[in-house]
Amino acid sequence: MIFFSAIIFAKEENRTTTPELFVFVGEKTEVKEFSPLGEEAEWLMDSVFKAKYKVLENVYGNLGSKEVEFTVYDHYGTPPFSRYAHVLLYLVKINGEYIHCKYMFSALFKTKDGKWAGPYDYLDYNHDYNRDTSIKPEVIDFEEKAEVYIEKNFPHDLIPQYYPKPYFKVTGNKAIAIYGNYIHELFQLKKNG
Repeated sequence: MIFFSAIIFAKEENRTTTPELFVFVGEKTEVKEFSPLGEEAEWLMDSVFKAKYKVLENVYGNLGSKEVEFTVYDHYGTPPFSRYAHVLLYLVKINGEYIHCKYMFSALFKTKDGKWAGPYDYLDYNHDYNRDTSIKPEVIDFEEKAEVYIEKNFPHDLIPQYYPKPYFKVTGNKAIAIYGNYIHELFQLKKNG
């Protein structure tokens, strides 16, 4: 499932090659939109960004450097992960280029005991493949408020479903996480779902 969104960007002659997956804790350095040229620009229905992130921790695979640059394709505009200073990101390497696995990320926040954790994610827990998961959200003692931004156009009547009590405390357009998971559990939920 993780590979699907990135494989479509592989050149025709390399589509049978399985791309390498990399999952890492990243710190945002830069995310800038750009316009691709040539054949790709003719059929592309996404906004395209170049992103640079510091690699703080390799979770799956080894990027082999302390910084990584990658391409992001997002149908809805600015990628939501760019709103957060720290994220768990999923990349594949295709034809020597790192590409973000479309929409795959978890916002991360430091815990008081120095670990990384992310807020409860309704979509991950309610994916058909995760309905019977043994992974459960737990109360996380975050170092600072773990605030999740709620889009302005997000349907108001769905806020209690996507940011439910007791997992969140909703204030205006922000949901403050109370429950969440540590990075290896977040990765497992994404991988399974």
